[in-house]
Amino acid sequence: MGAQSQFCIELGSILPVSLDNALLRSTRPDSPSTAAWGDPAIVMRCGVPTPSSYSPASQIILVDKLDWYPEELEFGVRFTTLTTPELIEISIPSTYESSAEILTQLGVILGSNNS
Repeated sequence: MGAQSQFCIELGSILPVSLDNALLRSTRPDSPSTAAWGDPAIVMRCGVPTPSSYSPASQIILVDKLDWYPEELEFGVRFTTLTTPELIEISIPSTYESSAEILTQLGVILGSNNS
């Protein structure tokens, strides 16, 4: 389970080349469970634990049939899926104006891999 699960490995092989016009870039360490786009980087990690601040009463955002838990960060926002086989976290710097567009773009990929 976690970052080395089949779900995360398969997800790493089908990620889009760009998100919100930010191009896919290399990460260190290189892992199919981690991806980054642009500068400053939009960062995705697969196989993360449930956020410690999450509770059943937390606000959830539904985008294309996926539940996302938002967390405000000092320089952006982090969203964590709650309904995928492995939890996925996407951290989006505040310089990107459309978090919803990024979640929609990822939702297309996650929807095809969410089985």
